[in-house]
Amino acid sequence: MQPPGTFQVIAGLRTHVVVDGHGPPLLYLAALGGNWFDFDHVAALLEDRWTIIRYDRPGYGFSEPLRVGELPSLAAEVSRTDQILDTLGIVGPVVVVAHSLASLYAEAYARSRPARVAGVIMLDGSYVLLPWQLVPPRWSNRFAHATATVITKLPLPRAAGTLAHRIATSPGAPEELNEKQQALVDEIFNGKNYPRALLVEQLAFGVLSSELTGLRRTHDLTAPALVVSAVSRHRTPVRIFWNWKQRRYAARLGAEYRMLSPARHYFVVHQPEVTARLIEEFTDRVVRG
Repeated sequence: MQPPGTFQVIAGLRTHVVVDGHGPPLLYLAALGGNWFDFDHVAALLEDRWTIIRYDRPGYGFSEPLRVGELPSLAAEVSRTDQILDTLGIVGPVVVVAHSLASLYAEAYARSRPARVAGVIMLDGSYVLLPWQLVPPRWSNRFAHATATVITKLPLPRAAGTLAHRIATSPGAPEELNEKQQALVDEIFNGKNYPRALLVEQLAFGVLSSELTGLRRTHDLTAPALVVSAVSRHRTPVRIFWNWKQRRYAARLGAEYRMLSPARHYFVVHQPEVTARLIEEFTDRVVRG
């Protein structure tokens, strides 16, 4: 089944790119394990005023995976973003909206390409207090591929991947997927590329975090930034710690800080109206004044 958007050859890989709407450009970077459709409901609320650009990182969605032995890196993702914007003819600066782990990529891009970034929004972003890499990256990469191979050969139910995604994004999007959308989701989550990409990126997290620590020493963040933290309704130790850490993250970036409560990590999926409002309030100020 043909997914929305187009396919572009980026860094030698067939890459799935989706562009909607019109107006100033807004680039969305999905979370660890995220795909273009996680932002569908938010994009629908913004596309009459913004050009919404989304792409699937290697192995996610319908993008070709990294070759065996290759590791995700901030430098590679900065280059990939450059090539995608160039291919689309995006000349002016973009607002980068990043969810979860993608905040590492967004910060790296903003620091590396200040002229191309109008602002950065971190939606429950990943801020590491102690960026340690305990296992050599190549070992982690081999382990990820071996584990993914085992997973894809297990006699799991056909819908196992789809069910895992629904649990992760619970309580889910406010509207049910139509038949075509559900077929695309099932094809991705029950395929062989997705678990491999997820494990490779997860196990590369320490490397990515260490790279970013080095980049922070040499490249200033000049773009205005917003950090949005999703916390539960109840005042638990986890909520207190997460709120403290996200405030520290905002201070580290010199960013505005907004606490969203009650909310869960995937509020991008199941609270699209709130997400769209936060994005638009910030982008209106940094782009349109």
